[in-house]
Amino acid sequence: MRAVFIALAIMLGVSTAYAEEIKEIIVEENTKTDDETVALIARIEVGDDWNLDMIETIKLRLLGSGLFKDATVFSEPHKGGDGVKVTIIVKDKHSWVIAPAFYTQPTNIGGGVGFGENNLFGKNQKLLLYAQIATGDSFFIGAWVIPNLGGTRWYAQVDTFLKSSRQFEYAVPVKYLQTDADVGANQAVRESRLNYLNGGLRLGIELFRGFKIDARLRGARVTYGKSKLVEGATIDQVTGDPTSDPAAVPDPGKEGNDVSTEFTMSLDRRASYNGVATGYKVAASFENSQEGLGSDFRYFITGLGIFRGERLFKEHNLQFKSHLGYGFHLPFQQEWLSGGSSQRGWLNGQFRGDFRAQANLEYSVPVFTIKGFGVRALAFFDSSYTTFLNTESPDRNYLPNSERNRLQDPMAEQSKTQRYLAPFKNSVGVGTRFYLKQIVLPLLGVDVGYGLESGDIQVYLAIGLTD
Repeated sequence: MRAVFIALAIMLGVSTAYAEEIKEIIVEENTKTDDETVALIARIEVGDDWNLDMIETIKLRLLGSGLFKDATVFSEPHKGGDGVKVTIIVKDKHSWVIAPAFYTQPTNIGGGVGFGENNLFGKNQKLLLYAQIATGDSFFIGAWVIPNLGGTRWYAQVDTFLKSSRQFEYAVPVKYLQTDADVGANQAVRESRLNYLNGGLRLGIELFRGFKIDARLRGARVTYGKSKLVEGATIDQVTGDPTSDPAAVPDPGKEGNDVSTEFTMSLDRRASYNGVATGYKVAASFENSQEGLGSDFRYFITGLGIFRGERLFKEHNLQFKSHLGYGFHLPFQQEWLSGGSSQRGWLNGQFRGDFRAQANLEYSVPVFTIKGFGVRALAFFDSSYTTFLNTESPDRNYLPNSERNRLQDPMAEQSKTQRYLAPFKNSVGVGTRFYLKQIVLPLLGVDVGYGLESGDIQVYLAIGLTD
């Protein structure tokens, strides 16, 4: 009967691997990651069905975790003569790093120091502590991620983000091909200091491989330093009223407590090895302010993100990222931003709104690898559409012409096509990434981006902070 089944399976193109029960799991050569965690990452347990087709999948899971330099998986008959014994041989990477960081981006140059532990207690827990001082953003971030609470499918995260940042707001583009030759084009008009003290708690469950549902409670205190005109700007570029007092520039938004709950659903089937990311991730989120918990703001924000990575020609890598986001009555600190590292070729936060559609396409190739040290070259195309669909929030002081559907400056009147295309921005460029096989994070990145609509070139350098 079994021979008939195998013959039928071959005719139908079905795998003929015969499932047997796992009776024992042995983990060897792991110096830090404990045996239970290795099995959790491999997603196998005693009592599961086993066949040889699973070997490559388990190896990819282990290497994709970022914890191991190498992994070998094989099976053999169990000594009792019934079922199999599965042996996993893994070699741990160096899991922690204390390192300085330096980066230079348009309007933001700075550095800091951080500690990152990728395998806390040998249980695949993550701990990140990082502080920096910069011309634009000075902040401290701390996060502790527990991927398996008590060995279960539940996971948790505790995080804090304390930031004091210099915020530039730019004159809103009113036509598609707007360059520096146009009056006020690409000009910073308002400078403010945003202080954002934030903390959050996330709890979720992984229902099956890569499919997660979680909820996060977040609270923040929002205050501003004195806002002012950027040199060369006029008060009517901020308020729309030339009779306003230029010494009393309004803050971009109101101060107060920002408390919200966020719900996320995601399917993550990604893996990364030596700088090559494969697989896909889809994530949808909905965040809503909670006035009943003390929030002074009333808004909601929702987003959908997609990632896809493909390995080509063994070591080439094609990555596609996209994100669609919309919010209602967003406060200044929650608005969608484009520009900088997310839209290379444009200034940091140059475009903002309550709606954003963004896509990034990146192709990278290996240059060389020597004893675990690798260099990759990449080319990219970034595209975004960021604008305000509604500017009626009572918590926000919008710049003139912020709403796509309405112009406040009669001198800037454009055709409907020009106005609707104005938020559409694109850029192309090249870059490099430096990797060390023993550490999962890229060590250094340099990108040069060219804004197609503006004709500007921007350079982005990051040491220790590239992802």
